[in-house]
Amino acid sequence: MSVLADPRISALQQQAGPSGELDLPVGNGCFRINLLDDNIALWQETFQQRKTSANLLLACEASSGELKDTLLTWVVGSAIRSTAATDAAEVAELLMQLGIPRNLAQAALDRCPGLGDDLVWAFYLERHGWLIATPVAAIHP
Repeated sequence: MSVLADPRISALQQQAGPSGELDLPVGNGCFRINLLDDNIALWQETFQQRKTSANLLLACEASSGELKDTLLTWVVGSAIRSTAATDAAEVAELLMQLGIPRNLAQAALDRCPGLGDDLVWAFYLERHGWLIATPVAAIHP
């Protein structure tokens, strides 16, 4: 199933409307779910090239070493890393290890259906420090 055909993602797209983005203010920051077709397609291409069982794609400062020893960053010039999480709480903990404030990590946990489960999500920072999430693919057991 394409991530775009998933009813949970369809519901988010309806909420986003024609802008294709859901901006959710969180404290002094913002959590955005980017549902634009072009953005999803780019992340899907990246995911397909990896041929991995990961359920997360992360734009990181470093391409090597332990994942917990790098930071999440914006996509341009970043090292795209993949990993697998067993549930949404594990994803939130990982995001915090990568330098994301707890309230933004919690927003991801609350607003990304299938996170750490049956949907692949990509995370990166926007240049103002906003946490951005994009649904990438459905995982079939």
